Amino acid sequence: MIKLSSAFKGKVCGLCGNYDGAIRNDFTTRSNEIVVNPTVFGNSWKLSSTCPDVNITQNPCALYSHRRAWSEKHCNIIKSEVFSACVEPNQYYDACVADTCSCNAGGDCECFCSAVGAYAAACIEAGACVRWRTPTIC
Repeated sequence: MIKLSSAFKGKVCGLCGNYDGAIRNDFTTRSNEIVVNPTVFGNSWKLSSTCPDVNITQNPCALYSHRRAWSEKHCNIIKSEVFSACVEPNQYYDACVADTCSCNAGGDCECFCSAVGAYAAACIEAGACVRWRTPTIC
């Protein structure tokens, strides 16, 4: 974990974000563009132009097709009534499905819970209070 003094809030940038408390702009590239794709984000912060770009990996649900149905079913909570007063869900749903498909074991809840938690954090930042955790969900 990297810890930084609050004196640096909003005064830094890079792979760890800009430390302004806003989750939605943490994937800001070196050229000050907000992106969703982590590979594009990471490649933008290379120190040397001689370093090769990381290749965009294949969709994890295509690689692990047996995990797709479980991932889509569980990530649908993002599009459900629970999050109805929240920010636009599509990019978070897509990220949830991809993250959940890429977990080491099909049905691995850690990736699913982290993805839904990220969406809930974006909702809270936008002023929407969501209560999504239950005894059976994360």
